[in-house]
Amino acid sequence: MKNRILLYILVSISIFSCKKDIAEFKPTNPFENTLVIEKQFFDLDTLTNQVITGEKGTKIYFNREDFDINENDKVTLELKEYYNRLELISDNLNTITNKNELLESNGVIYLNLKVGDKKINLKNDKKLKIEFAQKFRKGDRIYNGVMDSLNQITWIDDKETHISFPVFDSVSTRQFGGVETYMNKIISIDSLDYYSQLNIDMLSDETTELYVINWWDYPSILINDLGWINVDKIIEPDAIISYELNLNQTELDNVSTFLIYKDLNSFISDFRQPNNLKFTEIPIKNKTSLVVIAKKRTDIYANRILLNKNTIGNLVIELKKTDSTELERLLKK
Repeated sequence: MKNRILLYILVSISIFSCKKDIAEFKPTNPFENTLVIEKQFFDLDTLTNQVITGEKGTKIYFNREDFDINENDKVTLELKEYYNRLELISDNLNTITNKNELLESNGVIYLNLKVGDKKINLKNDKKLKIEFAQKFRKGDRIYNGVMDSLNQITWIDDKETHISFPVFDSVSTRQFGGVETYMNKIISIDSLDYYSQLNIDMLSDETTELYVINWWDYPSILINDLGWINVDKIIEPDAIISYELNLNQTELDNVSTFLIYKDLNSFISDFRQPNNLKFTEIPIKNKTSLVVIAKKRTDIYANRILLNKNTIGNLVIELKKTDSTELERLLKK
């Protein structure tokens, strides 16, 4: 009996110690001060309808009746906008899906609506209309972000998103003497490729407007959920690699890695303890740089190397003592 009690105590201590180690691992983003993305607040008071335009051009179409709120509730809208890689890195908004697919972002927003301190939600059968500030690209889809315990975000494809899309109207076009006419149709975003091809098939003249511009340039997106919302397209990698880092510094507190993809609005970050530096299934695209940053008490060490499809096994990284200014140079060069 005594042996069982002793065993129970030892196991309990072991579990507690493990949990304590996990709890104490609280990495911080070394680039969080590169750019500061300010929260924007809009006082909607008790207005019924309002079009809110963010500082960077995002538009939100607020309709009070679509939300589960009382008639006299005063509503506040909170917005953050991210439209380039430095902005994404500053708030550590990875461009990777829950299926380990590399994304290229075409804009991220954080959107929240409150009455006082309480978040409000759309009614079950309602959607919120938003327009992103940048042109849609072929292959763009909507993703919702989920944060983990280390403040790492992962993007999940939002299959419920709908889009207001101009479908070519052949009947009206004939009625107007051949002037190209379109009618807006609410479609699932997964149907976008189908309707895009349908428009093309209906037009035989490649000099028409359809072939000159993207007719879905600034589409109205209809969403169910607030929070982190991202317009992305999946990027097919040149290769998938695995490696282990071998650092020239010891007694490190933690290690941060950033994969930077040349000419893409994409990056992947990872925060590790120094005894856990094996990386698997890493997507490589174009010129891919690996930035490694390590913290030892109050000192920062870093370096940047190029990766390619032949990168495997142990990677020896010569970390050099650095400061915040040099860190920014590593990020931007």
